[in-house]
Amino acid sequence: MKRLKMASKEQQAGDDEIRDAISKAIFEQSKSIKTLNNKGTIEQICRVALEIDDTDGRIAFSGIGKSGDVGKKIVDTFNSIGVTSHFVHPVEALHGDIGALSSGDVMILISNSGNTEEMVELLKFSEYFGPTTVSITSNPDSELAQQSEFHINTKVSNEGAVVDLVPMASATVTMVIGDCLANALMTMQDFDKTQYGHFHPSGTIGKRLLLNVSDLLYKDIPRTKPSDTLGKAIVHMSEGEKGIAVIRDDQDLVQGILTDGDIRRLVESGTDFNGVTAEEVMTTDPVAVSRDDSAIKALETIEKHDITQALVTTDEGRFEGVIHLHDIMDEGLSN
Repeated sequence: MKRLKMASKEQQAGDDEIRDAISKAIFEQSKSIKTLNNKGTIEQICRVALEIDDTDGRIAFSGIGKSGDVGKKIVDTFNSIGVTSHFVHPVEALHGDIGALSSGDVMILISNSGNTEEMVELLKFSEYFGPTTVSITSNPDSELAQQSEFHINTKVSNEGAVVDLVPMASATVTMVIGDCLANALMTMQDFDKTQYGHFHPSGTIGKRLLLNVSDLLYKDIPRTKPSDTLGKAIVHMSEGEKGIAVIRDDQDLVQGILTDGDIRRLVESGTDFNGVTAEEVMTTDPVAVSRDDSAIKALETIEKHDITQALVTTDEGRFEGVIHLHDIMDEGLSN
């Protein structure tokens, strides 16, 4: 949509008006969020969170228009932390979908006015199925607030919109209430990063939380003995495909490593390879990680020491494999 071309002073005035409108939306919404942080509202949210945590059923959200969109967002958040939830459209519910409700459920009704006809009807007819009812409205005297078992007040002094009828601050406040409920539930259920990862097994989030060194380690590295010649160690490097020779004793305990970089430096220095053994030129005390470490932790270790790969060993120092920087990055992981 193009604006009419204006003279420079008019343009400046118009731009200032636009900036003021943007600032108003930010200011009023942030102010409304801050007003939530009071003892009464926190107590309302806490009671609802306790009720949700105590139920054996599902959590059903319902709303119409913008309130419905907010409800769907909260459903997504709840499901992502393992709180089984679904969205029930009020009109569809009144034409059959209300049968998805049961006495073990908690139904959360979102309506700015609290008097939306379809929402009031849904609350009325849901009584037959017996779910615990919660309303989130900006009017504690509304029909939804008065007839539901629990109520959370979302009243705002100003929506922050140029036309104050557009639900901005009230929608934001409702989303924040959903996040507050999610935070409370995570606290009550001792929810942690590992659990979150199980609900996000794919993509970068899941890999950062769930992918371990054991998933990526490369095991097929020939054993180089400390007494082996340097020439034999170089052969082992090429056979292992990772450009590394791992010097181990008969019990597979790591004594040191040789990398292709080490060999290049030896060549550049004019070292005579004849009669030289692996243990004479190996790097002792190489960087190692555990197979149970996360891949992202291994990446941090590799980058910290400015190397391209790390050994994977047991607590006793027994060789288990190698993890390479490129294999981690190929999974889309980075710091």
